Amino acid sequence: MKHKLLFAFALVLTAFFARMANAADLVVYSSAPASLAKALAAGYAKQSGQHVDLYTASTGKIMARLAAEAAQPHADVVILADWTAGLALANQGLVLPYRPDAILKTLRPQVNAPGPFLPVGADVVGLVVNTHLVGDKQAPQDWADLTNAKWRGQLTMPDPTLSGTASDFVIAYAAHEGQKGWAWLDALKANGCIWPGPNASALRPVEMGERSVMVAGVGHTALKAKLAGNSLDLIIPSSGVLLIPRPIIVMKSSHQAAAAERFVDFAMSPAGQADVAKSLLLPAVSSVPPAPVWPDSALSHVLPVDWAALTQQRKTVLARFSHQILGR
Repeated sequence: MKHKLLFAFALVLTAFFARMANAADLVVYSSAPASLAKALAAGYAKQSGQHVDLYTASTGKIMARLAAEAAQPHADVVILADWTAGLALANQGLVLPYRPDAILKTLRPQVNAPGPFLPVGADVVGLVVNTHLVGDKQAPQDWADLTNAKWRGQLTMPDPTLSGTASDFVIAYAAHEGQKGWAWLDALKANGCIWPGPNASALRPVEMGERSVMVAGVGHTALKAKLAGNSLDLIIPSSGVLLIPRPIIVMKSSHQAAAAERFVDFAMSPAGQADVAKSLLLPAVSSVPPAPVWPDSALSHVLPVDWAALTQQRKTVLARFSHQILGR
C-alpha cells in the first residue's frame, strides 16, 4: 500500500512539473515599436495559450542587457531594429538558426538579407521635417543639403550608440561614402546638429518646433506622428535611403526553442504581419501590404548594402563615431 501511495505521489509530482514547464513564460526582448511587440505577444498567447514575458527597449539597451545576462541568459526570442546587431549576436555564437524555406519563399526581396534568422519587417531611415517650419520648396531633398548654413542649429539625429536604426545608418553611410561620409558627419556637427538619445528623443525637438529637421529619422516613428496630426513629414533622400530589415531571433540559450520557433512562425503569419503593417513598418511577407501612409518611393531609392561586411565594421565605426562626433 505504501509503495502504491509513493507511486501515485510521484505521478502527481511529474504531472505538476510537466504543467509548470508547459506554463513557463516565453521571454521576448523587443526593440521599438512597443505596440508591435505587445500585439505579437498577445496574438501568440491567444493562439498558443503560453504567456509572454515581454521586455521592450532600444536596441542598444537590449544588447547591453544580453551582455549583462551572458552568464545566465533569459531571452528566448529577440527582436532588434537593425540587422547588423543580429549578425553580431550570430558571430558570438548566440543564435539558433531558424530560416524555414516555406517562409523564405514569401519574403519581399528587399528584406531577405543573409543571416541565420528571419526579418519580421523593415523600416527606412530618411529625413523628418517639421512642415510648420519648413515648406515643401525649402525642405532638404538629400543628405548633402544638410551641411548648408541655412540648417545651422536646426538639426537633430538619433544617437547611433543607442538607436539600432541610426547605428546601421551610420555604418552603411560611412561604408558607402568612405571619408566623404565622415566629412559629412563632421559638417553636421559643425552645423550644430545634436544627438539627444534614441529615436523618440531625437524626434521630440522637431515635433515641438525647437528644431526643423531630424537626420536619419526612422520611418515608422515619423509616420505615426504624422498620422497623429503633428506637423511632420518623412522625406526620402534623392540619392538613396537605407532600408533596414528587423531580425527576429531564436536564442541558442533558450530552453524553449520549439516554443520560440512557434513565436517566430506567428510573427511571420498573416496575422503577425498585419500587426507589423499596423505598426507602420514594412511587412516582410510580400502578400501583406504596408499601411497606406507608407511612402511608395521608399523601395525605389534603396542603397545597396553588404550586411555581413557592415557587421565586421560595426564596433570600429561606432567607436569612431562616439569619439569623433560625440566627443566621448
